[in-house]
Amino acid sequence: MKKLLLLFSAIIALGLFSCSKDDDSSNKTNKAITANIDATSKTVWNYYSLSDNKLVGTGSDADNKTWFARKDWDIAICRYSVRTNSGEASSVDAKGGVYTCKSGISFADAKVDDGSFETDKTYDSYAKDYSIIKIIKSKATVITFKRDDKGNMVMPPVYMKAPIYIFKNAEGNKQYKLEFLSYKNAEGTSGYVSFKYEEL
Repeated sequence: MKKLLLLFSAIIALGLFSCSKDDDSSNKTNKAITANIDATSKTVWNYYSLSDNKLVGTGSDADNKTWFARKDWDIAICRYSVRTNSGEASSVDAKGGVYTCKSGISFADAKVDDGSFETDKTYDSYAKDYSIIKIIKSKATVITFKRDDKGNMVMPPVYMKAPIYIFKNAEGNKQYKLEFLSYKNAEGTSGYVSFKYEEL
């Protein structure tokens, strides 16, 4: 009788343990990761892995060929410009890209509703002497600027919060929602980029 009672107690305990394990796994939620990048340089790209939660390295446009042949980074930031490991920013057919959430969508509610992920392309930019230079980047930006009814940037510049973005990693098998939090450090120096992200 005593052996039977012990066996019965062991079965109940095993059942409770199994249930509690199942409950724990079903209640798991991803937690947002916060990262800070020193993007004060206007010529240095900071290559970051969302998959590994770390800064992989840095390089100038002169180093593009080397970085575009790698798949160990997912996004790169240079001042307020953002690259994804995709399109013209990849020579090894990386599968990254960016989806821009609609205006007003919060970080908590961010998801891919429609449309598709955009890959990096070559855009015209202006140098200090107002000459046009070519730059490979995505449509994502750390901040946006207020524009008038004709689409021209208001001067002096008025900085505005960027929308929530969803980035694909270089392998194309993971998606991360990302919110840029700040472009200044505690002293008010611009170019210090802070963002949070979470895997979907």
